[in-house]
Amino acid sequence: MSYEEITIEASSRTYENLLYEKGDDQIVRLTLNRPEKLNALNTPLMSDLKAALEQAELDEEIRVIIIKGAGRAFSAGYDLTPPPKGEGTKLPIELANKYHMKRNHDVWFTIWNLLKPVIAQVHGYCLAGGSELAFMCDLTIMAEDAQTGYPPVRSISTPDTLFHPWLGGIKMAKRMLFTGDTITGKEAAACGMATMAVPADKLEEETENIARRIALVPTDMISLTKKAINHSFEIMGFKTALEYAAEIHDLSHTVPSAQTFINTRNQKGLKAALVERDEKFGDLRTSEEALKGRLERGE
Repeated sequence: MSYEEITIEASSRTYENLLYEKGDDQIVRLTLNRPEKLNALNTPLMSDLKAALEQAELDEEIRVIIIKGAGRAFSAGYDLTPPPKGEGTKLPIELANKYHMKRNHDVWFTIWNLLKPVIAQVHGYCLAGGSELAFMCDLTIMAEDAQTGYPPVRSISTPDTLFHPWLGGIKMAKRMLFTGDTITGKEAAACGMATMAVPADKLEEETENIARRIALVPTDMISLTKKAINHSFEIMGFKTALEYAAEIHDLSHTVPSAQTFINTRNQKGLKAALVERDEKFGDLRTSEEALKGRLERGE
């Protein structure tokens, strides 16, 4: 198969869960498009995202990729809504967990290994799996008031992609992951997790400005620079550490607190389980802002 045939084949896909917008400025913009679910990551969306990244990589007219979210958030994390009865996975729980991890890491390391730079443009909530997506991108540009963190450590699981100590340092990682607390975009930039934080009304403008500057550099050159930078992390054990963290993540699903959350979700619904998880902390689903927003939306 020739390069031209691969490009045509890759470009023929249509996407149901994201918007693929190719500009005339050598930039493609991928918008996670499940706004009614705060762009929660499910298998169809992850499949679309991986295919879209590969399509952009094969397109010689594209030099930079921007990933952003539609609606009120970048992404609230993995979709924890239980499937309708009879539509769930037929795999044993141990294999289902491993499939979940393989699916996620396939996408994250597609970004990591992609020849072209990927920029996350983050607004609103950027939680759990959404934070993994944002921070596995080459650059992460956040609104100052965006909120990022990994709340599932409170009751559901440890992180399946433990980037936190690598990007934010061990002290910030422990602060976030011992509590499940979120930090702002401004705090994420201060500790090195995010590339930069900007006022929310300037987020798109600043992201576009940086993307256009990067697009001035030819792909053959920038791909070598990206590979060299990533390799410096790999020889320090980055990939090995993430693989080990994924095994701990699988194990964490079996502990009593995780089973309690799952039982509450199945019996009372996801929203009730999240409220029960967060109410002692007084944030996220139980914050005054969240409660006001749900009342305004009639939830």
